[in-house]
Amino acid sequence: MHLRAPSSDPTRTSSASTLRRSPRAATALAAAATLVALSACSAPAAEPAAEATDASTPHGYVEGASEGSEPQLRLATVDPEGRVDLLDLLDGESEGVAEIDPADSLSTDGRFVFATRASGTVDVVDTGVWTVDHGDHSHYYLAEPRTVGTVEASTPDAGEARVASGADLTAVQFPATGERVVLDTEALGAGEIDERARWDDAPHDGVVVPLGESLIVSTPGDTGDEGAAAVRVVDLDGRPVDGAETACVDAAGTITTRVGVVVGCADGALLATADDAGAVSFDRIAYPETVTPADRAVAFDGRRGRPTVAAVAGDRGVWLLDTRERTWSLVETPDPLIRVAAVDDAEGHVVGLDAAGRVVVLTADDGVLATTAALLPETAADEAALAGVTLTVDASRAYLNAPLEGAVFEIDYADEARVSRTFEHVGAPALLAETGR
Repeated sequence: MHLRAPSSDPTRTSSASTLRRSPRAATALAAAATLVALSACSAPAAEPAAEATDASTPHGYVEGASEGSEPQLRLATVDPEGRVDLLDLLDGESEGVAEIDPADSLSTDGRFVFATRASGTVDVVDTGVWTVDHGDHSHYYLAEPRTVGTVEASTPDAGEARVASGADLTAVQFPATGERVVLDTEALGAGEIDERARWDDAPHDGVVVPLGESLIVSTPGDTGDEGAAAVRVVDLDGRPVDGAETACVDAAGTITTRVGVVVGCADGALLATADDAGAVSFDRIAYPETVTPADRAVAFDGRRGRPTVAAVAGDRGVWLLDTRERTWSLVETPDPLIRVAAVDDAEGHVVGLDAAGRVVVLTADDGVLATTAALLPETAADEAALAGVTLTVDASRAYLNAPLEGAVFEIDYADEARVSRTFEHVGAPALLAETGR
């Protein structure tokens, strides 16, 4: 993989200084791991694990990891053959870190990537970079990436899994069979698959998402259809918690924000929050108007941890859900969007992708601010390739994989959607996830 200068990119819409291809560092990730920096809260840098004692362990210490002064951002890509590469966004260098079976989808919790398949298996890869948010400050960690292991469904007809992670638990659900598997997230960091629980529920197209040591799960109705009728809180054995259940017809889409856990419903969204004792309560955030099924928010995305998230609003534009204010906003766009993510910065940027393969930048107040040329026209015309396209945002850039063009684009959304870097891949970047956030 290498960088292509924006000035040589036919899709570029504004000028920039030329970026030249640099020789690949022999071990970029290992070199970065030798850097020891002050933590975000001015604590001493992490000492080697062998020298740490109860008396000398510095604040924020994590065994086997070094700590940096800024997020150690990486892009994980998976090619059609299953090669997993990590691209270091600080220096632009890339290395292969794993070989897995070809995957159908890729998701992340900011550290681990979960490669799922229609065969009912999930591979877990630790990308070795993550952020721990302590509210008033954060810690940024770097360790060696590694393959953790595989989660398999109990039956061959389970289909593709959905994965949702929390600080304590990681939930894997197989909607086609109703099987649910709960993993210990801390054990994943130690390189182990530790199943805390596994149980069967009624098959339906619903959600399972951790909140602390509890799980928020959807339940089907009594009519025998495939949709959900309600959500409830359950313990690790799948047993309902008394009094913690509420209606949520056709539950679809979840995301965790700084405020709580969001679950999309036919009439809006539920926001689940937990008090200091772990008791979960639900707030219903109804749509501000009547919304047809085609215009519902069914998948949410945004900058990790921020309170405002975005969802495609059918052909109308973008839904913005502010979980702190418990409000929805509809931002209409001239052309329908197929991917959206809320940056939730001071300007309120939202980044989207339209059906022609163009990146669109907008805000709730001003509408569309900038649109690129078509960055992935071949991929946009291929339904199978387009299914693997991910648009992800962080504090200053957006990233977009173009499988058939063999590239990943870095977009400066605050600078008129300028293509700031183009990373060319030897193999197709069929799937993408950003980690280290």
